[in-house]
Amino acid sequence: MFHGLVLALRKKSELLALAAAISFASSSALGQQASDEGYILALDFAIAETLFDIADLPIAMGSVDNYKSWTGNNSTPSNLVDIGANPNPNKELISSLNLFSILAPLQYSHLANDLSILAPVAQLSPYNPSSMNNWEGMTTFTKEIGSHINREQEADQFISEAENLMDGLQVSTSLFPETLLVIQLLDEKHVRVYGDNSLPGAVLDRLGLYNAWSGPSNRWGFATISISELFNHDVHFVIIDTSHLQSKRIIQENVMSSELWNLLPSVQKNNITMLNAEFWVFGAIPSATFFAESLVNAFIEN
Repeated sequence: MFHGLVLALRKKSELLALAAAISFASSSALGQQASDEGYILALDFAIAETLFDIADLPIAMGSVDNYKSWTGNNSTPSNLVDIGANPNPNKELISSLNLFSILAPLQYSHLANDLSILAPVAQLSPYNPSSMNNWEGMTTFTKEIGSHINREQEADQFISEAENLMDGLQVSTSLFPETLLVIQLLDEKHVRVYGDNSLPGAVLDRLGLYNAWSGPSNRWGFATISISELFNHDVHFVIIDTSHLQSKRIIQENVMSSELWNLLPSVQKNNITMLNAEFWVFGAIPSATFFAESLVNAFIEN
């Protein structure tokens, strides 16, 4: 019986060694060996950045360079696999990965159907058209991700840490302007304003601040309006500073040097705060906490 057990263990060891060799060979081009559970494929930045904080599994995601351009080169793990553009990922590369789970946003149903033969697919997003996005929606989203990848405890711990951070930041907001309008400069005639159902809106609400934009906004939480409409909002502007993006920097400079912009009441009163935009404005808790910290630090420094 003992001899049979030894042979069985030896056989199992040989099979494991073979499997490890195959796994290493297939992943060497990717720069690292997949874990026993396999890769998580994230087809959305909000999903991916949440995984960075709660998952100990290797992650594959699309449009990595675009995400890095917004959030900084140190915003992603070193073992990340880039699968190409999110709308049209490299399916050959994806099929070569040992996939544990596929997490996709609601708008990528066609990809979810195609990829479901490779691994279980879950579709989720903090920007659900059937309900308003808010801080509670972001925490629910984080818990859903944790549940889908069997990391519920890690997700709960991450949420707890984020809640503690936001509680601490809220203490500092009592002296801030009570009403804020969060905007992003698009061109010399238009800006994007963020409503209550946006990431900035969720953060303002969580910090006990009031969002001046009460007009309609889309499922992502923003509306595009003309700069001239800002004459109707004599409040403190929080400008998402995109000058770290070369294509956006020139636009931003042109807008802020234009005659129309400098006639706005808020501009003339210098009721403006420039906010570091190295976060994904359509992201989840990681970007939301970065936005919150940047907002509080900007006001404290001023």
